[in-house]
Amino acid sequence: MEELLETSESGFTMTRTVVEEDNEHDLKKLATSFIGLTFSVMLAHLPSDALSLVPRLTTEVNELKQRLAAAEEQVRQMKCRRVEDSKANARVVEIFTSRRNAWQDEEKRLQNRIHEMEEEREEFMNRIHELEREVGERDEMIGFMSRRGIEEEDDEEGDDNSTERYGVDHRTVSSSPTAYPSSHQFWAESHNTNPFQDLPYESLESVYHMKQFVPRRESPWKIDSEATGVSAKLRLLEEELLNLEKVCPSDISKVSSLLRKQAKRYQALAGKIDDICRRMQCSDPCDATLGSEFRTQRQTEFLLECFRFQQRASETGQKLVALQTEITRSNQGDQLNQAKMNTRRSLDLIKNNLKEVQRNLEIWLARIIGDLEGILARDGASRVREFYVARYPFVQ
Repeated sequence: MEELLETSESGFTMTRTVVEEDNEHDLKKLATSFIGLTFSVMLAHLPSDALSLVPRLTTEVNELKQRLAAAEEQVRQMKCRRVEDSKANARVVEIFTSRRNAWQDEEKRLQNRIHEMEEEREEFMNRIHELEREVGERDEMIGFMSRRGIEEEDDEEGDDNSTERYGVDHRTVSSSPTAYPSSHQFWAESHNTNPFQDLPYESLESVYHMKQFVPRRESPWKIDSEATGVSAKLRLLEEELLNLEKVCPSDISKVSSLLRKQAKRYQALAGKIDDICRRMQCSDPCDATLGSEFRTQRQTEFLLECFRFQQRASETGQKLVALQTEITRSNQGDQLNQAKMNTRRSLDLIKNNLKEVQRNLEIWLARIIGDLEGILARDGASRVREFYVARYPFVQ
């Protein structure tokens, strides 16, 4: 029974499929007939000269095809040019970028050069002021020496006149036989002899040369910055500054620059002190072969120059105090981390080295000044002794 039902269903399905195919075939035939009929009607309604328009339309179609091909070619060329232009623009941008970087580097170099020129100008101005002060001091010293020479000449003329008057009176008294009474016969007899011939006194040469052999310590101007330890401290300071630039953050670059300027000041001052020490060694201020006035003038020049260096060292010390205040202000409020601790440790080492360099320079200058003042005082006492021994040999 079930098989019969399945057979009937399959037969019905096949019948329906055949019917549908027949309907579709009829529809296709109807559509084809309608299209043919429509085309026939259109041809029937065409004007008589329509066939003559076909070649012209064909020509126009060909022209449009050519124009379309030309337009497509232009579009392709424009795309190629756009690609080439983009590449050229990229090269131009690269060239301008490199030039801009070069200009920026040149600008930085020129700015650094400007700063260096400003520092050199400041050094030259300081040097000009020092030279002006030195010229003024030289003029004062020359005026003082000229006035002293005139006064000494006046004193010598006055002493010569007094000596002449004393000789005249002495000869007058000694020539008169009634000048001595009989009770003073010893004085009259001893008048013809030198009353001070048995009185011992030291000659000028013995007094002067004796002081050259007095044992004394090494003069401070006979040593250099290496012996005083200043050069070693400056080299250590340079290494610590380089280390600070490596470990310090960018926010204390100003402090690093100030520290380097302070180190340059100490280097310049130590170089000038070395220079005056070399000049003093080349022309010994204690040279006994020189005249006393020339020797005193040379010692005074060296002493005045050392006083200027001492004043400059004092000004540098004041700048060091201001720099320490700036360093303390820059370290306030910072969070304590490893980088900050390293930076603070480096700054402390640099400050201690700067203090030691300042102290060594001040001690060195003080010793040189004290030595020169001692030489001037000793030569002044010797010259006073020379004056009295030469003029009044009985004065001891």
